[in-house]
Amino acid sequence: MMDTDTLDMLRTSLRHVLTEATNVPLADRLGELGWDEVVADDPVTALHTLFTLKGDTVSSADALGPRLAAALADALGDPQLTTATVGLESPFGPSSLTDGSLTVDAVVFTPPSDNPVVVRVDGEHLAVVVGSALTCTRLTTTDGELAQFRLTGTVPAAQVQCIEGATASIAWNAMVTHGRWLLACELVGIAQHVTASAAQYTGERIQYGKPIGTFQALQHRIATAHVLVVGAARLAEHAGHSGDEWSALVAKAVAGQAAETACTQAQQCYGAIGFTWEHEFHHYLRRTYVLDRLLGDWRSLEREIGNELMNSRHVPKIGML
Repeated sequence: MMDTDTLDMLRTSLRHVLTEATNVPLADRLGELGWDEVVADDPVTALHTLFTLKGDTVSSADALGPRLAAALADALGDPQLTTATVGLESPFGPSSLTDGSLTVDAVVFTPPSDNPVVVRVDGEHLAVVVGSALTCTRLTTTDGELAQFRLTGTVPAAQVQCIEGATASIAWNAMVTHGRWLLACELVGIAQHVTASAAQYTGERIQYGKPIGTFQALQHRIATAHVLVVGAARLAEHAGHSGDEWSALVAKAVAGQAAETACTQAQQCYGAIGFTWEHEFHHYLRRTYVLDRLLGDWRSLEREIGNELMNSRHVPKIGML
């Protein structure tokens, strides 16, 4: 476990890396910090800290893509896929294998260049192709600062490596579990920042001769958001240590709801200033909506949780819950 002083230094270094103005890829900048050694020594604390700070700073750097590839490579036992680009489900249509060729339609966070691309096909297969064979188009999203790209193209079967059966399913689920945990951490970072900033604002904004934070209606809003955010933070922390699929699923769902609730309540505290481009709030709101949609939004995950509980008639314990 990382001691307090080391963790404080790590937070300071990561905050600098995430906020510096540069076009150097995040992986290269983290490499200068000896990031691989930090992750190897205490992966849960290191990754939890990185993604929580990424939410707090709304950094546009791609930290998720490399982690999805690393999780998939580890699950498949194939180190060559560590540098792969993982294509997530596209809103325009699924990737498919037909007539001896692979039709790719997927969303990635960084153009693949010459890296291999891994996409899921028919919910049962994983297909590995060379990225240069595909067309990469930047998407226009709610959060224009967080880059997302659409990969499309048709690849002959001879250039496709297929991974089938239980191996493919287990590996993909392991990657999704890891990704959901990291996204939960990032959403928690957003929610914590938004709640704290709104609370600070209500202590500074004067109306009728007193801070608006003394008004009970706004106190209730901040308290409502704070309770949900604290719960989401605890779930994300537990999901990191347990590493199990159920904990990550619940953590992602609760973190998405917490971040959206924090933004909703903060908007009411900010009033008109929260609608301006000059205020930072819209960056956090936009990022929340984009991150929540990745690997399942909180409403669809809630339905998935409910269906599982109804079918199993068993409520798994998560930490102290």
